[in-house]
Amino acid sequence: MSSSSKKYPETGDTFFAHTSFLLSPDEAGSAAASSVARLIWLDAADSSVMAEQETCTLPAEEERLLVLAVDKGSLHVGSEQLTATLLRGQAILIPPGTSCTLTMLDAGRILKVYLRGTLIGDVMQSYFEQQKLFCPAGLSDVREAIHAREMAEDRVEQISAAAYHLLMRLHETASLYEAQSAYPLLVDAGIGIMQEEFTHLYGVDEVAERLGVTTAHFTRLFSQTVGIPPGRFLKQQKLNYAKKLLVLPETTVALVAEMLGFSNVNYFSKVFRKENGMTPAEYRKLNRVSMSAEADKDVQDMLQELYL
Repeated sequence: MSSSSKKYPETGDTFFAHTSFLLSPDEAGSAAASSVARLIWLDAADSSVMAEQETCTLPAEEERLLVLAVDKGSLHVGSEQLTATLLRGQAILIPPGTSCTLTMLDAGRILKVYLRGTLIGDVMQSYFEQQKLFCPAGLSDVREAIHAREMAEDRVEQISAAAYHLLMRLHETASLYEAQSAYPLLVDAGIGIMQEEFTHLYGVDEVAERLGVTTAHFTRLFSQTVGIPPGRFLKQQKLNYAKKLLVLPETTVALVAEMLGFSNVNYFSKVFRKENGMTPAEYRKLNRVSMSAEADKDVQDMLQELYL
């Protein structure tokens, strides 16, 4: 079994691994196996690296369902049915008979899997009509299908089983694509990460890496849409939380600086004073309260974790 890349004879798709990916339902062997293959078949798989702002158009596939997943970077997808921006880990369905245009917003990699068979229409037709085409965590399902396809080699039943499993996962997870805010999806996702995990983040580089984009691209887009750099936004999240911690008798300035990931107390005090016009110690003295009266539950939980 060869492991070199091969081209699908009809479309030129480049496969991940084995030449057995070229097997078609017509070559399935027995009549029973051929019947199964015609119900559902993992027809082709492709991995494409695209440069920033690179654009390509995928022609309509009359008989094949395209599952498109982002492995790295962020991707804008436009078709007659849907316009969406996908981040790393997300996937989208391009129904049979639909062409689409892809624009890579940041250099990255996409995975494509093509499914063929009469079962696709039976299972997914209502989803196509309702435009339930977005899979928030579809990358893992696509990867699993590709791996199963490789392991199946030329065993027809296993190839169809891999395709069927992917189809069922798509049926379970596909939903309407809806923008959750006025910001681009990439910026909205970055805001969510910084709001939820600011205590563990040391900088914007970590956020950009999580999103699968470069720091420069994320910073540029964030600054343009939010109006402030992401580094300043992250700092604001930390300092706002610092105020909650500083008023508690159980904390010290040094402890708060450590909990929020500042390198040392002096740097924390300098940043805090610049933003609030007073040092952390001065703020603490003016606003000190009892734990039972004012402390949020998440602050209490955070303190308990630290002491444990």
